Amino acid sequence: MPVFMVVAGIFIMYLGNRQAILFDMRDESLFLGVSLFGQAIRVYTVGFTPKNTSGRNTINGQLADELNVTGIYSVIRHPLYLGNFFMWLGPVLFIRSGWCIIVFGLVYWLYYERIMLQKSSS
Repeated sequence: MPVFMVVAGIFIMYLGNRQAILFDMRDESLFLGVSLFGQAIRVYTVGFTPKNTSGRNTINGQLADELNVTGIYSVIRHPLYLGNFFMWLGPVLFIRSGWCIIVFGLVYWLYYERIMLQKSSS
């Protein structure tokens, strides 16, 4: 779904403001930094999560032995989703459209909210 939004945004940018397509090293570095920040959150989360504290809900039940409430999980309940947000925000920023950023944020929130609610009710 985020790939669709980025492709749609680039198409809109091409039709509306072709000057925005020009490469600007400062802006591109910032956008890359946002995406790498998201990747760093994911790496930290996966690297420092104790064994048997995370897992997917399945038909047979939860795979995790216990709920993880330490490390980054003591700050935010879904750090991997936060990392995903920043990883996808970088390419969306490349479009250089405030509306695309707002739409991305709302669609991302609706999409992942459904996943979070499904996981917490299982």
